[in-house]
Amino acid sequence: MRIQFFNYGMEIYQQIPQRMDGAEPPFDRILEKASNVVRRCKETTGNVEPAEGYKRRQIQKLKQFASNENLWIQLNPEFFTFLDKGRENEVFFDNHASVIKLNNFDYAGDDLTNFFIRIFAHNYFFNNIPYTLLGFAYNSMNEFCAVLIQPFKLEEKPIRKRSLRI
Repeated sequence: MRIQFFNYGMEIYQQIPQRMDGAEPPFDRILEKASNVVRRCKETTGNVEPAEGYKRRQIQKLKQFASNENLWIQLNPEFFTFLDKGRENEVFFDNHASVIKLNNFDYAGDDLTNFFIRIFAHNYFFNNIPYTLLGFAYNSMNEFCAVLIQPFKLEEKPIRKRSLRI
């Protein structure tokens, strides 16, 4: 897959090219479409709105997007094992080969654009364990979240910092 980066002012967005024959998996398009929803919201608002209202507006737009695209997800606890909870993620194991994360956008700060930049950068640098955006849900704290899935990989030996090429 060829990746292109586009610079919109101070922000960098990754766009995954979509093939006309529809061979791209539909989940790859969800991440791109959702990031475009957030980007368009930012472009129309500019720097006029206070930061708190700005993130709230982006979340509202993503909720509308989730409803329009039928992307609301309810995780059935019978099929997933809860692993851990941090400030930003609730993490579940699907008991096969994937980890599901409910990400509440906490580390995005006042602009959800930061969340998408982080996901695109992760997928670029760690393409063997990419995130896929499945849709949206509410976590155990009733916070709006992105539902991400990622391959679960067990390493036979610990990864050393110097072995990472970044």
